[in-house]
Amino acid sequence: MVESWTDSMTARERVETIATTLSEPRTANWIAEQADVKWDTAKKHLDDLADSGELLVTSDDKYVPDPTRAYFDQLREFILTNDKEELRGELEAIADRIEEWKTTYDVDSPEDLEATLADDLPADEISERRQALRRWENSLRSRDTIQTALHLYDDIQSLTDGVPDNLHLESAG
Repeated sequence: MVESWTDSMTARERVETIATTLSEPRTANWIAEQADVKWDTAKKHLDDLADSGELLVTSDDKYVPDPTRAYFDQLREFILTNDKEELRGELEAIADRIEEWKTTYDVDSPEDLEATLADDLPADEISERRQALRRWENSLRSRDTIQTALHLYDDIQSLTDGVPDNLHLESAG
């Protein structure tokens, strides 16, 4: 029998999982419902996450992940879990994917690909192009973040040199 997430995760873990992966601001009530917890439980954990800087609270009391924190956590994750060569390899893989999209769709940029969505194409091809467009845009964001990680790599690694051997740095996730 498959264990449900309410059996395998605590209420706090469920609230945190939902809240830190939101793509748009949501109320405590909505998050409580998704996490299968009571409103006051969700509210307590959401406020704790906001106090720790993981979430922002909007003027209408909705919660959303702090994009700045998420960005720096991702940079930290890249640096602590990859060496420079692995990051360079990922940049190469991204460049290969972008070249493939350019060739496949005979375009030079995501904007050019987006413009083709208005062409007289079958629905399945439009869907395929929309998916390629999302992947291209995500790849560009990843490329920028990886380039920043490479730029900061030595500085961040030098900060970890002072960490005693009996301690280890956890990744952000």
